[in-house]
Amino acid sequence: MISIIFSSFSTKDSALRIGKLLLDKRLIACSNIIRMESQYVWKGKFHEGEEFGAYFKTSLTKKNEVVRFINQHHPYEIPCITSKDVVINNAYKGWMDSFLMGEI
Repeated sequence: MISIIFSSFSTKDSALRIGKLLLDKRLIACSNIIRMESQYVWKGKFHEGEEFGAYFKTSLTKKNEVVRFINQHHPYEIPCITSKDVVINNAYKGWMDSFLMGEI
């Protein structure tokens, strides 16, 4: 199993920046950034517009550290950070574990 962590960002650059920092620290093995339309109410005002969702793939043992890092470096005052543990194919898991342990 691996953990996939998701969070939304106001800009593509901020999502890519967090992903690069996490990759440089070998806290994640991969990030996927997607454009999306969002609606929400913040401080009593309705907002609708473009955001960028980021999926960060990591090991179960690094999940909590990744969540803490995102929370500390996220540009939003109160970011939404979710995680889900999923079954993954053995070849991908092997590659991911090797990367996260600094073997490749």
